[in-house]
Order: sequence, then C-alpha cells, then structure tokens
Amino acid sequence: MYQEVHTENIAVRAHAPEVAELLRRFRLSAQGEFGVSYEAFRDEVMPEFGADLMVLAPTEDGDYVHLHYGREIIRLVGGSRIGERVSTMTPQVARFTIACCDHALADGMPRYTVHRALKTVRVSLWERLIMPATARDGSRLLIVFSRPLQFREELLTTVLDTSPAGIVALRVVRDDEGTIERTVIITANRRAATIAGREGEDLVDTDAQVSLPFLADAAVWRRCLYAIELRRPDMIETAFAANGQTIWLQISVALLGDGLVLTITDISDLILANQALQSRAATLALEIGRERATRRALSQEIGQREEREQELRRLAETDPLTALLNRRSFTEKANAEIGAARDNGSAIALIMVDLDHFKAVNDSYGHPAGDAVIRAFADLLLGVVRSERDLVGRFGGEEFAILLPGANLDCAMRIALRIQNLLAGRRLPVSETLSLQVSASLGIATCDHPLTFSGLVERADRALYRAKNEGRGCIRIADPDLSVAA
Repeated sequence: MYQEVHTENIAVRAHAPEVAELLRRFRLSAQGEFGVSYEAFRDEVMPEFGADLMVLAPTEDGDYVHLHYGREIIRLVGGSRIGERVSTMTPQVARFTIACCDHALADGMPRYTVHRALKTVRVSLWERLIMPATARDGSRLLIVFSRPLQFREELLTTVLDTSPAGIVALRVVRDDEGTIERTVIITANRRAATIAGREGEDLVDTDAQVSLPFLADAAVWRRCLYAIELRRPDMIETAFAANGQTIWLQISVALLGDGLVLTITDISDLILANQALQSRAATLALEIGRERATRRALSQEIGQREEREQELRRLAETDPLTALLNRRSFTEKANAEIGAARDNGSAIALIMVDLDHFKAVNDSYGHPAGDAVIRAFADLLLGVVRSERDLVGRFGGEEFAILLPGANLDCAMRIALRIQNLLAGRRLPVSETLSLQVSASLGIATCDHPLTFSGLVERADRALYRAKNEGRGCIRIADPDLSVAA
C-alpha cells in the first residue's frame, strides 16, 4: 500500500490549502508534548473546517475510536464511522493510521500523511494532517484533517464522466433488524443517467429502484439483493422499454462494502445486429445456388449462427449490411499490413471501388433494392480476393475498398479487370423476380515502399475520381500518365 509520513515542510508538501492554515493555528496554540488544548482548538476550527475533520480517541487496548466524522468525509467514503474503531478499516490502512496517531500523541508533533485507500467510493489517495490535543480532564485526543488529493478526485471524475459504460455505486439502507429496505445512489456518471432515460439529472442520493428503471424488474432486483447478501458478484442481461423502444443492457454487479457497483453497458446494437444476422442468413438461403460466392457467404453465415457469441464480438468490426469490414476496422487492419510491408520491403496495392449511378437504383426501385444490390456486390468482391490476407471493406454507401498485401500493379490490375468483367457478364440479384445490371468505377494505387494508409487512400481516391469524371465504368491508376479503360 502506498503511504507517506512527514513532520517537516508540511505546508509545502500539502495539496489542500486548509492544511497550511490548520498547521499555522496549531503551532500558535501548541503546548509542547501535550499538543493543543482540545476544547479551545476544537471550538476554533470546527465551524470552518469541521466537514473535513475527524476526532479520534485512543482506547485502552491500543486502538482508536471515531468521535467525530465530517460530512464531506462521509460523502466520499459512503457512510459514517462515528463510534467505530480504526481497526475495523482495511488492515493495512488501519495499521498505518494507528502507528501515525501513536507517534503524534507520543511527541505532541503534528504529522502530514498520504495513503492509498483500498475501499472508498470515489478516491484512491488521501492526505491527512494529524494534530495531537489534550482535553481539560487530561485525556488525549487527535484532531485529523482528511481530504482526497484534488488531482486524483478530478482524474477519477473525468474517467467516470467519459466512460462509455454507465457506472453507479449503491449504498444499502437497512431497518433495525438488518433487513434491506432500499438502496441509495451515492455515485453515478452521466452515461448512467443517459441509459436510465434521465439525462442531465443528478441521480445521487435518490432511490436506486426509482431512478434506474431496469431495477424495477423484480428478477433483476432479486439478483442484486442476492449479490449483497451472499457477497457474490453477478452478470445480468435484461431489457426495459423506454420511449417506445426496447433497451437491452448487460449489468456487471460488483460488491462495495454494504452495497454494490453496477457497470451498465447498452448492448441494444449488438442484439439488433444479431437479429440482422439472422435476417441476412434467411436472405442468403433464398439465393443459394445462384453463384459460388453466395454459397460460400451462406456457409459462413450458418457457421456464424452456430457460434453466435463469437460473431457478436466480430460485429463490432463489420458492416451490418454486407458483413464486410467497416471503415474503422478496415483502417486498423490496413495500417498493420502497411507496417508489415514497410518492414519486409514488399509491395502493396489498394483498389477503391464505387458503384455507378447508384442513386438511380434507390430512386427507381427503392432502398430495399439498393441494399440488395450492395449485398450482392459485396459477395462478388469476396469472390475475387486472392487469400485470407486480402482485406475487403465497405467505406460507406456504395464505396468499397480492397487492400492487396504483396500485390504489384499488374496483380491489382488483374483483380480490377476481373471485377469489371464479372459486372459486365451478370446481373446482380435483387429478389427472386428482379435482377439489375450495374457498373462500377475503380481507382488503383500501389507502392513498393509504403507510405501511410491515409496517403495510399488519397492516391487511390484521386484515381477513382478520374474514373468517375472520365465516363464511369472504367479503371484509373493513381499515376497520371497511366490509365486503362474497362
């Protein structure tokens, strides 16, 4: 456990400005090894600093008991410890605290400490100023300023507020017999409020079952209670209705003292993607037998249905309409391939493909027909790649990209011509009764000594724009003096 103890240069070391002021007042009132007069010093500092102060009294068995516990400390720790012994804290923290208090009482000198808390709700490092005092009846006491290091508080707040998952900490409220009556939210980030449909609201100090709609589900609430009573974490998947939509959540339940921390992830997109996957498999079943690429895609889809959990993870990097790599995943994998090509000195080629007059398909036959054309063209591209190492992705709309590691210009040109020939020799199926003839424009960029992926894309895009501007349905190469008509 990280810890520091200082008796010198305390004002310089401290983060909170209150430490320097309290230290100044202590030294003005100090009476040698007896410290300060407890009653006089308490009356002086409590009105101004009491929210961040603790008062500890030594016990006959070498422990200390809390006589005062400031409200700001209660807020951050998640509960009051008045009447509790220091030894009930985490053993490492308790031993450290007791040792520091013993030394302060022994020599009457204040001590500045820093330690890592092992069980707090919001902070990890605390700074303390331990000030010994003597009461009128001769009893010894300690007045302790305690506050989290501000930069740690701000860091954790930033992490919570920028987390893509909702994070909520709950404290249990029990009746006199120890039965759980309700749970109160003691920390909640903005994402949690958004998922709960209460964006912009402060959920802190509210009843969790009222503020979090998914806890209204009796089964979910029962599992949370089991986690508290059995001291056992859990993972829950549930759904609730909000604004006419069904929201699917995955909730990780972890223990936090006499309470819980819920990490909430919205998996609605994954559930919808899974449904889209099933719908896609049904569509492929109707097209089976039409072409080799379609049969292979269907086989892949059926295999993916049998391994749904693995497929859900893969959905994060694929385009839901075509099952090709999406732009983000294609870019990540392409950067890796370009780095490998740079290391081993091999060539690499990029083909950018754009379907011609695609808007006319949507305008004439509707967007479902346009989606069917996109899917069929994706299957065609999958049928012409050379190996599993080649990357095929959908960049958006009707634009596609093919990265060919190890390919020179001749190899890339052969693949581009094959795409053109396949489009010229067949009609893309839209439904059982309709198929359409489409064409595409292609731009090729190659590099024996790869630049960045963005540079390669820029060169291929320029070639593609030339193909579009020079009549469509053709292939153009990034070098201005080389071009090939389809």
